[in-house]
Amino acid sequence: MERIESAHSLWLFDTERKRFRRLPRGVDPDSLALDVDWESYHALDVDEATGAFTVTLDEAGTRLLRAFRAAPEPANGRPPDVTTTELRIPDQGT
Repeated sequence: MERIESAHSLWLFDTERKRFRRLPRGVDPDSLALDVDWESYHALDVDEATGAFTVTLDEAGTRLLRAFRAAPEPANGRPPDVTTTELRIPDQGT
């Protein structure tokens, strides 16, 4: 079983049976799952450099799901600042 956490979901991949389920973060992954809770997939590709992962749902590769691993929490315990900031461009004298 492979487990991937994204910003909003927990992805569980049963690699032996080629199926996965996606749960909202905070839900107990050990909770009882019915067979209908799982969806089959053809391939899982994880880019370790970017944290992106792609789930190929069909053999033709025409149905894809793409997400990113959740960013690890910094050592200082504060999330990175992702607020919008204003940039000032110096006047070029025009």
